[in-house]
Amino acid sequence: MTRYADDFVVVCKTKKDAEHAYELIRRIMERLELTLHPTKTRMVGLWTGEEGFDFLGMHHRKTKAETLQGKGYYTTQQWLSKKAEERIRGVVKERLCPPSMRSKSFEEQVKWLNPKIQGWRNYYYTNYSQKRLAKLDWYILQRLTRWYAKNRQRRKWMGSIAEVKYIAA
Repeated sequence: MTRYADDFVVVCKTKKDAEHAYELIRRIMERLELTLHPTKTRMVGLWTGEEGFDFLGMHHRKTKAETLQGKGYYTTQQWLSKKAEERIRGVVKERLCPPSMRSKSFEEQVKWLNPKIQGWRNYYYTNYSQKRLAKLDWYILQRLTRWYAKNRQRRKWMGSIAEVKYIAA
């Protein structure tokens, strides 16, 4: 059992064990005068790989992988959940989009963004989340470039990407 604050995940080998665990948890919660959240509480069959679940900002799913020798095996993979990705995009957009943020210098924006990006990377990085994190990097670069172009009163922002990469490096 993995527990964090008021959220937890119970992993069982069989559906029968999962149903038994669910009943025990329901009884314990009842005795504590607590209720299980009906939309958050569910049983997920990870064996087929068709289902997965989100927990603490990560999506967990069983998938088939291959060794370098071509031998197949199943593993549980984790990557950034869609909800967490949307939240990160929202934070970046909130910082770089409002006209009031144009008064900030490029250095101030980078100084504010860098620790956020590093924190997100430290938390969400897994071997399986690299593509999603690369998409987020591209999104942040686009937003920063748009902000930079607006500061320079340029209508076309794509031409500023190389300039922003050079300045940020």
